[in-house]
Amino acid sequence: MNLEYWYATSPEGRLVKYGYRELSDGVAAVSATAEGQTKIIVQRSVRAPLTREQVEALFEENFPAQDSSGEQSRSSKCFEN
Repeated sequence: MNLEYWYATSPEGRLVKYGYRELSDGVAAVSATAEGQTKIIVQRSVRAPLTREQVEALFEENFPAQDSSGEQSRSSKCFEN
C-alpha cells in the first residue's frame, strides 16, 4: 500500500497538504488539509494510481471554496474562509 503526502498552494494562496493512499486494488483514500480543516474522499474503481494533479482535481470538483459573499468558486481548491 503506497502512502504519499505533498504540499501545494491553492489558487487563493493557501498551503494545502494532500495525501494519497492505495487501500486495496481499485480503492484509494485521498485527503486535503488546509487551515486546520481536513477533507477525505474514498475513491473506488481507481484504474491506476492517481497522479497528484488528479488528486488535487478531486477536491476542486467536490469541495469548491466559497468567497466572502457565499458564492462558490470553481477555481478554488477546497476550503472556505
